[in-house]
Amino acid sequence: MNIQVNDVNFNAEEHLVEFARKKAEKMYQLHDGILGVEVNMRLENNKEVENKTAEIRVLVPGNDVFAKKTEKTFEAAIDASILALKKQMEKLKSRS
Repeated sequence: MNIQVNDVNFNAEEHLVEFARKKAEKMYQLHDGILGVEVNMRLENNKEVENKTAEIRVLVPGNDVFAKKTEKTFEAAIDASILALKKQMEKLKSRS
């Protein structure tokens, strides 16, 4: 499994990186042709309460699948992104 977890504009604690990695691993169960998963966690510079963004890209031959969500916590943003990706992956699977 090829999983990259990146933190942008902050230094993520190890437990947060592991949380992102475990959630990303579950994507491999949804499709056989996944080449990799990229998770980018970004701390936005705005003053909003919801300033933690998770961007997740699933690398699938011919069709990369992408979701970006902003929430109060990184865990919530990752969960929301994963949920959106699951829906996209189901549509992708039904088309093939």
